Amino acid sequence: MQLGAFQNQDEADNLKAKLALLGVEAKIQSVNVPDKGMVHRVRVGPLSRQDDVERIRAQLKQDGISANVVKAAE
Repeated sequence: MQLGAFQNQDEADNLKAKLALLGVEAKIQSVNVPDKGMVHRVRVGPLSRQDDVERIRAQLKQDGISANVVKAAE
């Protein structure tokens, strides 16, 4: 689940810290995107159960954070 994508590493770190205060463990995945440069994605998971996905999305929504489900590359 992706919670944000930032060109600024500090913004990604700030979101990760905010999530930690909410009890959600997130990771930052830094990738080089053509025409955009380095992008720092804040992600939670992988989550294998749909009910876990929905529970975390609902919790984050209450805290004003939107989450997008992304499929992991196989």
